[in-house]
Amino acid sequence: MTIYIPAKQGYGEYEDRGSRFLAWVFHCPSEEVFTQRLYELQGEHPKGRHHCWAYKTGDVYRFNDDGEPTGTAGRPMLQVLDGNDISDVAVICVRYWGGTKLGTGGLARAYSAATRLAVEDAGLLEGLQRMEFDVELPFDLMGLRSELEAKCTSIQFSGKFTARGWRGCISLDAGTDANVFHELITHRGGGRIIVR
Repeated sequence: MTIYIPAKQGYGEYEDRGSRFLAWVFHCPSEEVFTQRLYELQGEHPKGRHHCWAYKTGDVYRFNDDGEPTGTAGRPMLQVLDGNDISDVAVICVRYWGGTKLGTGGLARAYSAATRLAVEDAGLLEGLQRMEFDVELPFDLMGLRSELEAKCTSIQFSGKFTARGWRGCISLDAGTDANVFHELITHRGGGRIIVR
């Protein structure tokens, strides 16, 4: 299955009965990127009544209605992202209330429409899927970690040192980087590197 990522940050604005829905869609490789952008938009739009959001990073997804009725904002926004096969993406939608209640159906349509407009504005790039491995690397093979960083441009390490070496998660793009990873682990590791 082909997955896509946003080509750039996209912006969409939708209006219904005086309420304005301002949506931003952006590439989001980690929860930290999402959190930073949410704080920025909350600071830029302090008078916005709601700051609803959804994001997908790999197999992890989250959404929040920020005070709107349950299921009327975050989930419909996430469904737009899913419907476009977008991954490593986030959408944040700020609502300025116009004085008229829209009802649950109206809210879901408005948040979806603003998200759809932001996705169209962002455009999509074909993306590579990420692969994750739990790895135990002995101290005497730590040079292999530096070699992996040099040869696999997409590689990310998250873990800690233990009494025996380094243990943690390695994530990288499927394709060339994954092939280089497997080759180095197999040939240089001599069966001493544990990969799950």
